[in-house]
Order: sequence, then structure tokens, then C-alpha cells
Amino acid sequence: MIDSKFALFCMGCAFSGSGYSAAFEQSNQSIQSFFEKNHYAEISLAWVRPDISGQVQHTEQLQQLGITDFSTGQLASTQFISNVALKLQLHPQLSWGLIYDQPYHVDVAYSYNPVFAGEALSVEAATIKFDSHNLTSLIGFQPDNHWNFYTGLSYQSLEGSLYLSGQTFYIFNGYRATFEQDPAWGWLAGFSYQLPEYFFRTALTYRSAIAHHHKTAESIVVGTNPSPYTQIQTPQSIHLDFQTGLPYQNAFYGTLRWLNWQNFVIQPPKFGTVIDYAALEFPELKSFRMIDYREDQWSAKIGLAHQWPSFGINSIELLWDSGTGNPASTLNPSDGYWGIGLAHLYKIQDTWDIATGFYYLKFQKPEVSTSESFTPQIAGLSAVSDNSAWIMGLKLGYHF
Repeated sequence: MIDSKFALFCMGCAFSGSGYSAAFEQSNQSIQSFFEKNHYAEISLAWVRPDISGQVQHTEQLQQLGITDFSTGQLASTQFISNVALKLQLHPQLSWGLIYDQPYHVDVAYSYNPVFAGEALSVEAATIKFDSHNLTSLIGFQPDNHWNFYTGLSYQSLEGSLYLSGQTFYIFNGYRATFEQDPAWGWLAGFSYQLPEYFFRTALTYRSAIAHHHKTAESIVVGTNPSPYTQIQTPQSIHLDFQTGLPYQNAFYGTLRWLNWQNFVIQPPKFGTVIDYAALEFPELKSFRMIDYREDQWSAKIGLAHQWPSFGINSIELLWDSGTGNPASTLNPSDGYWGIGLAHLYKIQDTWDIATGFYYLKFQKPEVSTSESFTPQIAGLSAVSDNSAWIMGLKLGYHF
């Protein structure tokens, strides 16, 4: 049986998938630090190196101009992700935790300017950035050594900007929108059940949706005077964790996560007004949204860990993400992924934990829209490459 002092490794060493889950998600908002024994603090860092590209639309028209290079180039840049957590055991039956993470993030920037007649032709360029910061405070009640009931509040800020340029965007050529930072509150609740003697634990956590109201500055002028605010609701989620001991110092563990992306929409007021006017002549545009998602996201992870007598713990993990079913676009160049990861934890004098992880993600290709006259995304793609990403993670934990 794995020693109980390693009990949180399997569920807590979770860099896997960080940075390139479906939609806007950057982290899985794990609360595993809250289940550590006694007092505990940790910091996690992840480095994500993506290789993501595709081909722009309207390739037939571009070929008629003698243009043969349709690549968007690299759509995403290297990311650094951080997470900080503190857990205090205030009483044998009462615990408190504080967790900082960055759950939602987008950073897409590209410029497609092929050479035509000796000069660069401005076909399309886009910059889309969104950042979030989340602070979660938890309080837990443990009536015995099996059950833990917990609840808490999340204070989340979200801000973003978007810029579109080029002939592909027609009336939105030169469109710019800035979404001012908006803080808002959400809540979470859940429970865990464990059998320490069998290294068994399962935990179920629900997080509420969080509604933001962003003051929005848009560069276009419309005949009416719509509200200057855009509502963006980050999704509700359910997270299930489990782990169980196996013979010969092994353990099996996994997670299953659901996010409600179908209710997520970004539609700035003036942008929406222009779409409404255009829909009078082209009814198929009526349902057009700047950013939305067709399906909810599901993600899962399973892993097998082995404890060595003096070397710590090694594990191997398999990862899966469903994506959201959206067609290919610069904001959605992949639709879920499969991945594999290796992780190692080394413990120093029962006080310090040092965990490292190395992961490879192979992205699944999204559906490519066949319509040249209408695409349901900001900037559709005519083809996507064999996209992938590498992730390296480091976690430092301290028991006190």
C-alpha cells in the first residue's frame, strides 16, 4: 500500500492539460491542496509551448491572384501559468483554504499579408486577448476521518480586447473592442469521502457560473445608442476526482470534469446591432455571435502511480478533452485533444514536496466550414494543421 504521506500526489500533481483545454479554459480550477493534512502551502508553475496553425479561408480567390501560401503562421504564443494555494487546519474538524489561479485565458495573434504584385496584401489579421484572475476561499467541516463537506466563495476578474483587420472582415475591417476589467462573485460547494487505510478518496465539487458586466468601448458607429456593457458569463462546472490504492505500492487515480460552455456568449452591443441590421438582408446572420460554443466540454484523466522505496513517486497519465464542437477558426483551431504525461514527486524530510510533470497534447481537428459566403466564427479556417503542444510543470509544496 502506498504510504499515506503521499496520498495527495495522484490527485494534486495536475499540470495536465493546463493552457489548452476547450474554449477559454486555462486551468481546471483544482482544489486538491485543500485536502492536504494539517497546514499546507504550495505554488505551481507551468510552461506551455504550442504548435498551432491553419489555413485562411477563400483560398480559391487567392489562388486566382497567384497566391499560394495560405498559412496563418503560429496562432498562439508560449504561456506561463501560475497557481498559489494555502490550507490551514483551524480545528480537528474545521479547515480553511485560499486558492489563486487563472482559469480563463486567450491569446491569439496573427497577420496574413501575402505578397501580391510586389506588395503585401492586407487580407486578414486578428488579435484576441482575455485574461482572468480567480481567488477562492474555502471552509470545510470534517465530522470524522471519512467525510469532508466544504463550501466557499470565488472572487473573479475578467478583461479582454479584440482587434480585426483586413478585407476578410468586410464591414468589421478595423473593428476594435475593449472589455474593461470586471470583478464578480461566484460560489462552490462539494464533499469528499475517504478510507485512509485503503488509500481511497473521492471528491465531487460544483462551481457556479459567474456573470461579468464589462464596460465596452467599440470602434464602430451605429445609428442607435445601445448599452455600453457586454455581459460575459463564465461557465458552471462539476469536477469529480477519485483515487484508490493497488498492491505493490501502486495507485490508480483519475478525474472527470464538465463545463457548461453552451451558455457562454460574447456579443458586444454595437457589434450585435450591426449583425441585426445585416440580418434584415441576410437572415442566416441572425444567429451570428462574435464568440460562442456549440457544446459543453468534457475532460478526463486517468493515471497510474508507483512509489519507490527512496526515490519518491512516478506516474503516467492519459488525458482527453472533448472540445466544444465548434468549426475551425483562428479562435478554435482544435477541438479537444488526447494526451500523455509523466510526473515525479520527491519528498524532503516529510516537509517539502517537489513535483515535476512533462506532457504532450495532440489536438483533434475541428470541422471545417464549407461555406464561402458565411462562417459562424469571427475568422474561419479552410484547413487546420496537425497541431500539438508540450507542457512542463513544477509544483513546490510545504507542510507546516
